[in-house]
Amino acid sequence: MAPNDKAGRVVFVGNIPYGGTEELIVDTLGRVGQVLNFRLVYDKETGRPKGFGFAEFADADAAASAVRNLNDYEVMGRKLRVDWSNDNGAGDAAPGNYSAPLPTNGQIELPTQPASVLPPLPPGVDLPPNLTCPDAISRTLSTLPAPQLLDILSQMKGLVMTDPAKATELLRQAPQLAYAIFQALLLLNLVDPAILGQLVEPAAAAPP
Repeated sequence: MAPNDKAGRVVFVGNIPYGGTEELIVDTLGRVGQVLNFRLVYDKETGRPKGFGFAEFADADAAASAVRNLNDYEVMGRKLRVDWSNDNGAGDAAPGNYSAPLPTNGQIELPTQPASVLPPLPPGVDLPPNLTCPDAISRTLSTLPAPQLLDILSQMKGLVMTDPAKATELLRQAPQLAYAIFQALLLLNLVDPAILGQLVEPAAAAPP
């Protein structure tokens, strides 16, 4: 691919948490458009990530949207820096005005906030008369297309993998989310209802 082919489609992504994976960053950038390629830059001597990388979008509009909307977007307690790449991502150097975060104790960086800190959850809505919470969740999920259900499950899986403490706190504060995840698994035929029943109601099967 000629260098000019990437002009306007490659962005620099800095301030990446040291525990963040390429998949996590691609998922985050994918909110604004299709990411064709993401390259995390590693230190040649230590083999550790330097905390920045380069993302190539499918088109210039998506790249511009990333710079506008995802700069200062918080991931794992860090605000990403998203800016235009000076060299279309061809090199391994960050822009001159970028200072890479240093890992704590020379190993792994600790998040600036406790892992269990969550932003305020959106307020719930009142249920219609004679409708239980599980039924309301089931009705809502049944109206969603399968790709959207898969996206919800994928995002929850990503949170569990990257920040299990925050995922636990989220499920503690919003137990209805756990039910919604179970329902999504059932709707997509990703789990056997009999097995799911054994997990959800172990006390019912136990002798008195």
